[in-house]
Amino acid sequence: MVKRKSLFWRYGVAVLTVAIALVVTLFLATLIHKESPFMLFFIAILVSAWCGGMGAGLAATALAAILCNYFFLPPQYVLSIASWEQGLRLTIFVLEAICICTAIAILNSARVRAQQSQVAALHCQATLLQSEERFRLLIEGVKDYAIFMLDADGIVASWNAGAARITGYKAREAIGQHYSRFYTYTDIESGIPQQELQTAIAQERLETEGWRIRRDGSRFWANVVTTALKDSSGEIQGFSQVVRDVSDRQRSEELLRQSQERLHLTLEASQIGIWDWNLHTHELKWSLQQEALFDLAPGTFAGTYEAVLDRIYPEDRASFSEAITRALERTGEFEQEFRILSADGNIRWLAGQGKVFYDDADRAIWMTGINRNISEQKQAAARIQAVEREKDFLLKEVHHRVKNNLQMISSLLSLQTNYVSDRQTLEILKSGEARIFSMALVHDLLYRSQSQNFVQINLADYIETLVNNLYSTYDTAKLNCKQVTLKLATEPIWVSIDIAILCGLIINELTTNAMKHAFKKRQFGQICIAVQFEEPQTHNHVILKVSDDGIGLPLELNWQNTKSLGLQIVNILTNQLKGNIELTKKDFGTEFIVRFSI
Repeated sequence: MVKRKSLFWRYGVAVLTVAIALVVTLFLATLIHKESPFMLFFIAILVSAWCGGMGAGLAATALAAILCNYFFLPPQYVLSIASWEQGLRLTIFVLEAICICTAIAILNSARVRAQQSQVAALHCQATLLQSEERFRLLIEGVKDYAIFMLDADGIVASWNAGAARITGYKAREAIGQHYSRFYTYTDIESGIPQQELQTAIAQERLETEGWRIRRDGSRFWANVVTTALKDSSGEIQGFSQVVRDVSDRQRSEELLRQSQERLHLTLEASQIGIWDWNLHTHELKWSLQQEALFDLAPGTFAGTYEAVLDRIYPEDRASFSEAITRALERTGEFEQEFRILSADGNIRWLAGQGKVFYDDADRAIWMTGINRNISEQKQAAARIQAVEREKDFLLKEVHHRVKNNLQMISSLLSLQTNYVSDRQTLEILKSGEARIFSMALVHDLLYRSQSQNFVQINLADYIETLVNNLYSTYDTAKLNCKQVTLKLATEPIWVSIDIAILCGLIINELTTNAMKHAFKKRQFGQICIAVQFEEPQTHNHVILKVSDDGIGLPLELNWQNTKSLGLQIVNILTNQLKGNIELTKKDFGTEFIVRFSI
């Protein structure tokens, strides 16, 4: 419908303007009879072409040519051309009209294009203004970055909110100032601000880091990107700067650097090397200290597992490979001590430790670890073992000599008994001999020990040997008893030499007294000796029991204050043990109980 109205309007204007031109020409026919009748029709054609376009102009031309031929060219009121002159005039009119229409169409097209260009220009301008506004809002809205412009001389030309937050300067304080005011005094004296601008011009973009100064005088570590802004001819127009406060990162990097330096010094001082093994690429990476441990120059390690095996002592290669395989296939942990051959042919001991890492499919992908130089520890351990062997030899020799000396004294006492007829004197000599034997027996057991422990003795073994010797020493036939049996109830208890000797002397005295006095006019008797822990869980307190089933002690006897040398010795020895002793009297026999701590 709109298209029809437009078409009707365009061609309606053509008809109307031609009709008006005809009426006016007819009205002025008397005045322009001798002139060209086409003058006013040119105006109609021009108006039709301007308002209706090329089609309306051509339509007006055709209609005007017909009307001129009918009304103004002889013969009038007949549509015919009487002569060639009239045909030529009409043809010229049509051609001129067509030229006018064409010119008008071209002008209209140019006008439309101009209007369209103007509209497009207005749209671009509006878009540009909107884009600039958005960019301005974006720049001003950035709080974590200082973004500002400098002119060609380094004067601040713009300032965003991020710049104000980071530096403390407001826009009115910063704009118009040279940007070097944000640098340290040392940098300004060194000409660094200007040097950076010159470098930015040469490279078009420069990224630097350094100290900057805030408005309050405090410093911050800044990452700065400076971009040179040039026009189409290459002339510098200014600079843009993007500044970011990376003080936290700089502190973290400094702490990391210090930590790595301390770690490096620690590893170097402790002679620890670090290695990483990529199990996919089979590439091995060594630290410089690791190369030093293997007596390699820095950077000369080949980076392969085979190169490691080549440096390991031949006798240790198999066990080293087995430890690696065990870690990769089963345990995930590597720990091995091995030897390497240094360049000068010396052997160096290393202790290796490592851990295997796996992917999501539980496949070993990485192994990392350390190696420590333990050569000094190995040498120290060897020296300690040598000292221990020497000490053991000396202690064994001491025990042997003490035992021999005591046995010599015991033998002299035994020989002396052959020349003594007095029974009391004989008993005294035999008691002394037994006491000396109990002390000599400790040294003899230590000398014969296979445990290489020369400071402690098994109390159970010692008591068993001691009691058996006492039993064989006393001739039961001379006692008023046909048979005295010994019953032992002991458990392994390791004690020092001093405690063993004291316990041996106590058992010697109590057992000897029982053999001499407990079984008078008896056909048989039994002596029981027991040594055990009072509390099996703690192993700190020991109970020593010596009992018999003989006639017992007289009721009126004060055994703790008696003239009997044996009981006096027992009390003295118990005090030396820092223990206590008690006597339990039974219907038949006695029982002495000694408690002490070890």
